Amino acid sequence: MANIDLGTFGINEGICEMIVTTYHGWSPNAAPMGIIRKNDEVLVRLFKGSTTYKNVMSEQMLVANLVYDPVLFVRTTFGNLDDSEFDVFTHEGRNFSVLKDAMCWAVFECTDMKETSEALVAKLRPLHARMNKTVFRSVNRGFNLVIESCVHATRYKLTNDEKYMRLIKAYSCTVNKCGGKSEKQAMKLILDHLEGKK
Repeated sequence: MANIDLGTFGINEGICEMIVTTYHGWSPNAAPMGIIRKNDEVLVRLFKGSTTYKNVMSEQMLVANLVYDPVLFVRTTFGNLDDSEFDVFTHEGRNFSVLKDAMCWAVFECTDMKETSEALVAKLRPLHARMNKTVFRSVNRGFNLVIESCVHATRYKLTNDEKYMRLIKAYSCTVNKCGGKSEKQAMKLILDHLEGKK
């Protein structure tokens, strides 16, 4: 295992929201994902049927990208990015898709993969990491609630349970009060998508 201080790359104790990039063949994919860290163990839980799940089953690799752009989180929640938004990184003869706009990223091998009826749980073994930019950010309630709204939006699309839409609309009030321009734009994209205005 590579000697990588994962905390330096944004992966701390608990669930860290990252944008995971994977690929199979020529098609890179990006999707928001919670990277789980308990002590020194790092895990990911992927729901069956997603492109990320299919790519990890095929390649047993993923890249966790640390991103502070709320609009990028929303775009990867609801759709695909343009190929021009990815870079290709080569490590030990293998190519990996990484986000050009990531602050930093870490390449992981997926090991000890276990499947349930709904999901795949895999341990993550870090292979390589790169810091692109160093940024010190304070906690912004608007940004955090955009991320939470993305999670609720995927649940709403799966279940049609109105409680998720109510939460998102309540969060939008705080985003509009505490967020910056990009947080407000991201929240509008979420609401427009869910209300069929996209």
